[in-house]
Amino acid sequence: MIRSARRSLAPLGATLAVALVCSTGGQARATRAIGFSAPQYVDTTLAGGEPFVIADAAHGTLVYTSHEGTTHLYRNGLVSSPFGDFQFVSNYCNQVNVWTSTDHGLTWQRDRYLSSPCPTSPALNTGFSDPDLTIDASGRMYDTGIDLVNDAIFSSGDGGRTWDKGTPQCHDGDRPWLAGGVANEVFMSTDTVEGTLSHQIFQSTDGGATCSSTGIPDAGTLDGHGSYSGFGKLYFDSGKKRLVEPVVFGDGVGVGTWKRGDAAFTPHFVAKTSLFSHWPAIALDSANTIYLVWDTAPTKADGSPLPNAVYYAFSKDFGSTWSSPLRVASPSNALVFWPWVVAGSQGRISIVWYQTNPGEVVNIDSTPAHVSIREETILGASSGTRTVYGPVDPAGRPIHVGSVCQGGTTCVATGQDRRLGDFFTNATDAAGCVLIASGDTRLVDPLTGADYPTSRPIFIRQTSGPSLRSSGSCG
Repeated sequence: MIRSARRSLAPLGATLAVALVCSTGGQARATRAIGFSAPQYVDTTLAGGEPFVIADAAHGTLVYTSHEGTTHLYRNGLVSSPFGDFQFVSNYCNQVNVWTSTDHGLTWQRDRYLSSPCPTSPALNTGFSDPDLTIDASGRMYDTGIDLVNDAIFSSGDGGRTWDKGTPQCHDGDRPWLAGGVANEVFMSTDTVEGTLSHQIFQSTDGGATCSSTGIPDAGTLDGHGSYSGFGKLYFDSGKKRLVEPVVFGDGVGVGTWKRGDAAFTPHFVAKTSLFSHWPAIALDSANTIYLVWDTAPTKADGSPLPNAVYYAFSKDFGSTWSSPLRVASPSNALVFWPWVVAGSQGRISIVWYQTNPGEVVNIDSTPAHVSIREETILGASSGTRTVYGPVDPAGRPIHVGSVCQGGTTCVATGQDRRLGDFFTNATDAAGCVLIASGDTRLVDPLTGADYPTSRPIFIRQTSGPSLRSSGSCG
């Protein structure tokens, strides 16, 4: 949920932006871009901030989850849009939103517990924010939600249609992330005490019905880099039974790694950098290469923003050594932010990010801008010869026009626009084709023309170009 603004890395200015620009030798731009479907609203009533979509190949479903909107309310919209306010109140369940699709995302159905408007039993799940999706080795799917302090875990054995196991109190904390392990095993990371180095990972071995009382720490100090803390979506290496998650250092970004039997995660520093997002993002390909992506935050002497960049780096030895940072996007007169990455077969990745219109290098926390999605697919991403498809604008239009407040729940109190939350995501379907989940604020109240107080969930799927699997294409 991020109840207040996180500690930020000190912006290192234009010098850093130049220092991170590395050689793109061996990189070829593909002549054909990747194609995507028009953005589709998963729901025009429920909120869609901080969404995830996941493909459950075993059960033939796509599952979509999002923040319920409580701490994403835009006060201007709430006040000026009684119809939008009514929709939010009448559908409120104190649970993250969940939808399923059995036709590859052409249509979506809300999950409903018994005859209620709520997706799950309140005995298994309470928590309106901070969803995350993962699947364990047996095919059981997990989601999470937070209700101020308690981190819930709940799970489904039928592809997300119903949720039969869970606990509202896996642990208390803020911003949980999940990684499915072996059968009936899931790991949940969380910050147990707000504002301190308290990041820990808790384990459930019964499908999320209960969780361990003690956690595995991933926070502390590292010589030369100051304090660090795990922060971001974690992943499980099923082949070697180990975990990896992003780490934010006092002067840059990295990852923490853990294998069974370790008392704590081991931190690995990757790059010295400023950071626009709250955290970097990671992915694992089929060869267990780790990819770490992040955005930068250079500033002028007066603190106003400069054009920034998105980078990625990779590790083939589970975090011990890393490539040099590789530049993904660095427009000369726009901002890029909130990158996310998904990986498929060895060396195949897709990176998405938000980008403002040309000329909109602004303090986006308070200054309106046109925000669009960008996607880039890279083949050979962990080699010296990379083939790049894109970047493209999958939606073909801005998904938000306004400011993007990153100050946590204080944004609601001050009337700033936090409807997009803190991130959006991409994933792949069973064929390795890219799926994108994002909040969207372009719908308005049909009665008044005013903004809705929350974003709405949209879904975009790849329709042409290479799959992230080693063979085949998407169509």
